[in-house]
Amino acid sequence: MSSLDSINEQAANWLIRLSEPGADEQLLAEFETWKRSDARHAAAAERLQAFIGQMAALRPQKASVHAALDAAFTSRKRNYRSKGAAIAIVLLALLPAWALWRNELPSYLLADLRTQPAQWLEHELPDHSRVTLNGNSALDLQYDSQQRRIRLLRGEVLVDVAHDSTRPFIVETEQGEIRALGTRFVVTHADGITLVTMLESRVAASAMDAPATVEVSAGEQARITRHDVQLTTTVDTRSVEDAWRHHQLVVRDQPLPEVLDQLARQFPGHLQFDREALADLRVSAVLPLDDSNRALNLLAEALPLQIREFTPWLRVVSRAP
Repeated sequence: MSSLDSINEQAANWLIRLSEPGADEQLLAEFETWKRSDARHAAAAERLQAFIGQMAALRPQKASVHAALDAAFTSRKRNYRSKGAAIAIVLLALLPAWALWRNELPSYLLADLRTQPAQWLEHELPDHSRVTLNGNSALDLQYDSQQRRIRLLRGEVLVDVAHDSTRPFIVETEQGEIRALGTRFVVTHADGITLVTMLESRVAASAMDAPATVEVSAGEQARITRHDVQLTTTVDTRSVEDAWRHHQLVVRDQPLPEVLDQLARQFPGHLQFDREALADLRVSAVLPLDDSNRALNLLAEALPLQIREFTPWLRVVSRAP
């Protein structure tokens, strides 16, 4: 194996070790020392970190650094002939990307409208309705002479419906559909459920496996699964509007792991934390969704938390010692 191939494998091993639960500041310091000892070390680590970042940005649910690297370097301890080693490593690195394309990405990459983490998009539809997607969201459009339908593939969309008495406006997800009877509402599709937050007027919501509809009025929120629709809580519509306008996450007495789940969707890499260890911590805060680093720092200022950065695409949140 050539010297360059050996350095590539060393870099992969370092990043795998740093992504494991036992990684600490001492290991990170040793990694930094290894990078400084040779310019080729730093270059190899940067190339691999860039690959991980691209993979994480593409995945609908972020892959762990360990999984990406382990898949790319499953044969890292084998002996390659120097001439074929670099080609083999490149091919191995492409396997996870190919698998993601085959298994997860088409519905997202081929979506009519989509955003990257921490990216917002406002778009006017053919009927002059407007949709605003927050970060890490995607939807498809289906407009014809009978209906106006959008399918939310993932993430969150704010819908402002233009009046059209001849064609219903419907938002569809895997769990069910929301038929607009009014003008303005938010639909969130994540973690196997759909949430509808009404800002103006009302909608009729139904589950995929239960045709009966539930009316959701302004100031109400409903939770949709494949089996039913339940009204869950009331909301401050002005607060929701302000949060969308300023790209903010507003939480009131919410368990920290649930808040971290929402921040993780806007993080361009992998956010790692132990749910059980943090379950007793609760959050009331206004956090920036378009700046995940600042959001994490704000949480650390208010709670006994430690935020560790092992690579530009890996943050570990733990309870402070």
